[in-house]
Amino acid sequence: MDIMVVLTFALVVLAEIAIPLILGYCIIKKFNLGWSIFLYGALFFIVSQVIHVPLLILLEPPYSEWIRSVLPDPTMMLAALALFLGLCAGIVEEGIRYLVFSLFFPARRLLLSRECGLLFGVGWGGIESIIVALLVLQSMILYIVFVSGNSGFLSAMLTDPQQLAAVGTLSSLTPLDIIPGLFERIMTITLHIAFTLLVLYSVVRLEWRFLLAAIAWHCFVDFIAVYISRLHGIWPTEGILALNALLALLVMLWIWKMMGRDRIAEFREEVKYI
Repeated sequence: MDIMVVLTFALVVLAEIAIPLILGYCIIKKFNLGWSIFLYGALFFIVSQVIHVPLLILLEPPYSEWIRSVLPDPTMMLAALALFLGLCAGIVEEGIRYLVFSLFFPARRLLLSRECGLLFGVGWGGIESIIVALLVLQSMILYIVFVSGNSGFLSAMLTDPQQLAAVGTLSSLTPLDIIPGLFERIMTITLHIAFTLLVLYSVVRLEWRFLLAAIAWHCFVDFIAVYISRLHGIWPTEGILALNALLALLVMLWIWKMMGRDRIAEFREEVKYI
């Protein structure tokens, strides 16, 4: 057993849980907010997945069958599938965010402020990071069991060929195979905050373009995550995600400045649809 691999697993699990919680705590203390906004972000991420996952289960098989019949080239098929997955994620998640800000926040008499949007976005991306951390913890346990000489026990428990193949790669893991996941979570949280602020600004300004920008950007990021990773591997994908995370920081700063200047429509009994 490589102790460095185990320590890296443990570090990644701890960081993926701690980072969003620490970030949420700092925002709450700085802006005198409550944990409820963070928890609403986490809750509505889960709601989005309750809608998103069954939708994929329902639509992806016939869509995949259709693109196989019209696109004989495997690369084009992959691009079409990646675009479909990106659109589904973008429309569902940004649509849920829009409904939350336009209906749920006013109903609960919550401020449509940049500070609340920031904390909501951290909660949204944070719960995803925590869920991923639990999956990484599962992988760490499987690694320890496998390299401790219990591979036969695992093989007897797992029947799915893909699961068996994944377990078979555990013995060759290095810390460099695990660390990218942590950076990806940090970048993803950053992107979720940017998407959240774009949708919030769309509701506050009553303008479609910011909502559409959030959907298109989310679609693009998910497209890259599927398409580039399959063709070119993890590091080029992480590089493109890093560029998007840097852009997300700039977008966050711009919206923060604009909402700080205008401070309009933060508190409404009713928010009109765009």
